[in-house]
Amino acid sequence: MPSETLVILNPASAAGATGRRRREILHAVESVFGWVDLESTSAPGDATRIARHAAERGVKQILVAGGDGTTSEIVSGILEAETPEASRPPIGLLPLGSGCDLARSLELPRELDAALELIARGGRRRIDVGRAEYLDARGTPSTRFFVNEVSAGLSGATVGIAGPLAKRLGARVGFVVGALAAIVFHRPADLRVEIDGEPLYEGPVSMIVAANGCYFGAGMRVAPNARLDDGRLEIALVRGLSVSRLLANLPSFYLGRHGRHPDVSFHAARTLRVLAKEGAPPIDLDGEALGGVPLYAEVLSGAIEVFAPASGAPAHSKASR
Repeated sequence: MPSETLVILNPASAAGATGRRRREILHAVESVFGWVDLESTSAPGDATRIARHAAERGVKQILVAGGDGTTSEIVSGILEAETPEASRPPIGLLPLGSGCDLARSLELPRELDAALELIARGGRRRIDVGRAEYLDARGTPSTRFFVNEVSAGLSGATVGIAGPLAKRLGARVGFVVGALAAIVFHRPADLRVEIDGEPLYEGPVSMIVAANGCYFGAGMRVAPNARLDDGRLEIALVRGLSVSRLLANLPSFYLGRHGRHPDVSFHAARTLRVLAKEGAPPIDLDGEALGGVPLYAEVLSGAIEVFAPASGAPAHSKASR
């Protein structure tokens, strides 16, 4: 008889460290929850398939032994499952990925034992999920859900470079090196940006982000005022910047101070549409390079439950500035 708890483990997570720790992780989980089922992924899309089947058979909770990309796939599987919304299993995040940007936004512990203790206490928080429509690498219209962010432009180019580097240098260093390399070859794209069906901006864009959480790129605070449960996406628009200005301002993105730049603005919205006048600037979704513009993103309010402390009152809400 299947266990009520399923662990979905991505052995490639954290440059393969999660796979090497499989027995240790399973022992730690079972010391808290007793016997559990564990399924490992072997290819992109596996976590989505496993989670969809688990939700449809009535599993009570899913623990994520992986990073933001694995979490994104699991959320996609749960939302694709043919099961009532009230029956969707909650998700528990184990701090095993390279970036753990969603865990940062949720203020989750970074130690495995502490994360398991938090899950065992049973406190849950309902958060929003994003849904994105885009063109995949073959130019085919595709749809994916995201828990953290979807973005286009410089960020998409960075993820394409940083992925292989992160395996050798670690997530944060790999992303920084990837960002520097992407900036050197960066040329702003000529885009049309709409939010909630209304024109926002038309012209050169270096990066456009629809953020559900505050962070991406292993700690880059790209959307400092984003909240996971307010039914809005935080749109961060970086108008066309030169290579020298991007290099000079890269540290401010990690510190969340890039909003002080006159060519950066933030906007609260339920939907985002990005159209390119020519070409297909690259996009990334929860740290994965997927394809290119055109891009449409929308928020699904309170679509999933996660094990997490109750959200505190934010210092600022998502609002147009």
